[in-house]
Amino acid sequence: MEAENFDLEGIMRDRRHAVAESIHQISVPELKILAETLFPDVTHPWYEKYLEFIEQNQGEVFYHGTTEERIHLLYCHSKERGIWFIIGVGIGILQENELKTMREIVETGK
Repeated sequence: MEAENFDLEGIMRDRRHAVAESIHQISVPELKILAETLFPDVTHPWYEKYLEFIEQNQGEVFYHGTTEERIHLLYCHSKERGIWFIIGVGIGILQENELKTMREIVETGK
């Protein structure tokens, strides 16, 4: 059986393109509505972290983008902070490389 070619660079390029195409500013009220989609169960351990992230960055501009795999990215440009979500699968803090990518997308649109 032949090994399947795994094109990580291609996957990351496609994801970046999808985020660049979908990214938009999102208001705090919209973020709270999005929370209902991301966390249908308010007892989810990250639900409070999500709300804390919004509260800690209150008054800042937030950006929301998605990929075709339903990965949601939430980014606060002025504070250089962000969170990723895959509904029903996982959630985490954007790390240095992801923050750099989000900053570039917000600043250049690409």
